Amino acid sequence: MMAAKSGFIKRSRKLSAPQFLNSLMFLTSNQADTSLPDITADLYQQFSVDISKEGIHKKFSPQAVSFLKEMIRSQLDERLKHPARTELSKCFSAINIKDSSKFALPDMYRGDYPGFGNFHKGQGVMNIQYEYDLISGHWKTLELTSIKTNDQQESRDSIHLISKGELYIRDLGYVTPFYLKSIIEKRAFFLNRLPAQAIVRTSSGELIDWKQLDRKFKKTSASQLDLDVQIYEHEPVACRMIVERVDDKLYRERIRQAEQSAKRHGVGLTEKHKIRCRYNTFITNVDRESLQAEMVRRVYYLRWQIELVFKTWKSNLQINKLKKVKKERLECQLLAKLLWALLNWKLMQCCNNHIEARNNGIGVSTLKFFKRCLVLSNTLRLVVRKKLSLRFWLTDIFLPLIQNTACEPPVSKTTHFETLHQLGLS
Repeated sequence: MMAAKSGFIKRSRKLSAPQFLNSLMFLTSNQADTSLPDITADLYQQFSVDISKEGIHKKFSPQAVSFLKEMIRSQLDERLKHPARTELSKCFSAINIKDSSKFALPDMYRGDYPGFGNFHKGQGVMNIQYEYDLISGHWKTLELTSIKTNDQQESRDSIHLISKGELYIRDLGYVTPFYLKSIIEKRAFFLNRLPAQAIVRTSSGELIDWKQLDRKFKKTSASQLDLDVQIYEHEPVACRMIVERVDDKLYRERIRQAEQSAKRHGVGLTEKHKIRCRYNTFITNVDRESLQAEMVRRVYYLRWQIELVFKTWKSNLQINKLKKVKKERLECQLLAKLLWALLNWKLMQCCNNHIEARNNGIGVSTLKFFKRCLVLSNTLRLVVRKKLSLRFWLTDIFLPLIQNTACEPPVSKTTHFETLHQLGLS
């Protein structure tokens, strides 16, 4: 139905839409190492479909891209039921983390996917916008875009997707006065770092003096301040600002990076900037009862879980290993791999739901799980094709192979599962 709606399949053909999709999803090699003969050989081996490489080349069309995008949208809409994992979910119905992942494309794609600035400006750049809910594990957004639509524009364009009662944690690139005000108007919540360019005033209108703030920290030996402020000058946004002092090691590293950046841009490093490097500064509209100041940094750092997802896509699926092919083939193969990732992600969420129902604070490691998924891929393909019983696959193949994939914390730190659980007990 989706294939017909998108125009990919208009009449009966020897190659069906499910066969086309199955082959692209389950071919194990990356796009750069997958040739047209590889695809035709796979179709013949799996489905006895005899199609030439010229025939499969023609199948990569704008309609095929639309079909795959529609498949992803339908899978995003199909959500697994999940238990409430933490008391934090009583404050927020979702904790949404959003970011974009960029990687270079061959220069032939610059027209549709241009580079920018010093980031592969001589090549094309693929930009994947991705968002998921940390509580339920549901993927909310997955889109291939160009940098013609930057993060700020994406933030503005997706305002209609913001839902009441949900917490949004995003990179600074998404943060604008319009975005923050829209969240407040929709009775949702934000947690972000303070944008460097934002002018900050107290709730009474006095300009925040960072030198004076620094002296106050030194004088009182305070580790943290929680202030009611207004940020931005022309479109002020009322919120809380939580400021906490970082240790000397992190401070020196920030100064080193700031000096390198200033040198590259031919500017000096201001005293104010040096002071700002001494502190973590967060902004939020969540009330103090729901999110205490000492919890803010730990909740914000949950955002880094999205980097593990991107690392999985690039390290395990190698979605950034590409060669020159026509644009529609590139997009189809990339979308199919992301659909494979989404299918296996749902399996991981089933595991997490099962574990969490018995032992809070424990869950599956994304990196470990997806490494095992590559081993399981051929047998999962048989399940999808109804050539192997799902029950047999789960009990005799899947469960034994995902043993020992528990998420383990770095030295002297906690996993995000433990953090969510501990925050719920606060």
